[in-house]
Amino acid sequence: MPRCASLRSASQLFRRALIPMGLVIAINAYGAELHFDSDRMAVINGQRTFVLGLYEMFDDPAVYDTVAKAGFNIVHAPASTDVLNQIKSRGLFAWIQTGGLIDLGDDRANRETQLKSLVDQFGSHPALLTWEVPDEALWNTWYAPVQWRMLDEPLQLTTLSSGKNSKRVSSETRNRIDRLKKLYAAGEYEEGEKEADAIWKSLGKEQPHPELSIGNSAANVEKLRAGMVEGYRYLKSIDADNSVWMNHAPRNQIATLAAFNKGADIVGCDMYPAPSFGHDHSDIADQTLSAVGAYTDRMQLASPNKPVWMVLQAFGWEDILKSEGAINHARHRRPEPHELRFMAYDAIVHGARGVLYWGTTLIEKPSKLWTDILALVRELADLQPVLSAPAAAIRPVVSVGETWGSVDRTVQIMAKDVDGQVALIIVNEWNERLDYRVSGLEAIEGQSFSDASEKRQVTVASGEIKSTIRAYGVHVLQPVKSSD
Repeated sequence: MPRCASLRSASQLFRRALIPMGLVIAINAYGAELHFDSDRMAVINGQRTFVLGLYEMFDDPAVYDTVAKAGFNIVHAPASTDVLNQIKSRGLFAWIQTGGLIDLGDDRANRETQLKSLVDQFGSHPALLTWEVPDEALWNTWYAPVQWRMLDEPLQLTTLSSGKNSKRVSSETRNRIDRLKKLYAAGEYEEGEKEADAIWKSLGKEQPHPELSIGNSAANVEKLRAGMVEGYRYLKSIDADNSVWMNHAPRNQIATLAAFNKGADIVGCDMYPAPSFGHDHSDIADQTLSAVGAYTDRMQLASPNKPVWMVLQAFGWEDILKSEGAINHARHRRPEPHELRFMAYDAIVHGARGVLYWGTTLIEKPSKLWTDILALVRELADLQPVLSAPAAAIRPVVSVGETWGSVDRTVQIMAKDVDGQVALIIVNEWNERLDYRVSGLEAIEGQSFSDASEKRQVTVASGEIKSTIRAYGVHVLQPVKSSD
């Protein structure tokens, strides 16, 4: 271990011993200290912190002034001391990607050497908060062969067969391609891949991507999992002070996610559902904005003792699809402010301990969406005392009034203990305005709450509060002090 890392470890041990005594400790000079409380909230340099992150890396360091002013506290950074210095000078923290080096399933000795070099260079930098392993590694092991075999390959075979002079041969090949598609639709992947390989040969061509096989994907997933978990163990053995963060796609089964999550300290998932029913980003039944909460739950099921940081939408699907020329603006538009706000709070009430934004590289600066994101993050940053607070002792129960809808997604609530007083975060996951009643508040009878953004006030009477909340609405009810 490098000398600076050894000093850092000693400093942290001393610091952790003193924090329970209530002493004020100076920030560790050898690197940022990140650990997690029992409720999985991040504690950064001794301060409980709800994480607000941004994926974009900026060529102009001055942009970090805007990012810091908005209230972000962590940003994605390249492996560059100069950039890390710029980030730290703005009071921000950073995460760095390990890339494929974390997978020790292949070329182990070389990758271990490169990982150690990465740690030696940047592991003790005061801006570094966590390492990140490859994004969506589990899903991408499936995605590449699925994309090739089920979409791109049949299209290429169709184009190739259409170029033949013989109409009879082209017709026969087209029939075989139709059969190929049916095999894939029926889940007969191995038979379908054999048929595809045979079609290539009949056309006098070699299958250009023999390494991409849906039939082999499960085995490849297990190989990658084993390699990444080994890489995680090695990384922690040479850098026990820094955490490791793993982000998943909104796919895959809980058991497989859990197996991969053994290779991380922090887990998360990206979910980009705006507008509702305007995307195919996830494959669960809920295709509305509340899929954010549903996937936050899935991540916690797959890692019950680890903090979950959710990656949220900072772009419109039209920004990605415009290169394909098939934009339906109503379906692919950029998120509106109320949608951005709902998605953030939906993750929060479902237990996320941080939200990070992806997609700002796709949008203009300035633009309405960029301004909306900065405003939302500023709101969240100003609410740090609430968002980072521990759970309150009370257990409120929510019920909603009658309506014409099925209401299979309903009002969610989170109670926080902010310096001995209760604050409530309430989110409506249903696509209709709902009347709600919160009971179980006898312990705070007579307490009044106000919501600054909604300009409303409610008071606990007979152990209850009552109010109305818009579709995909958010209420942040903070206690009104008696002197107010």
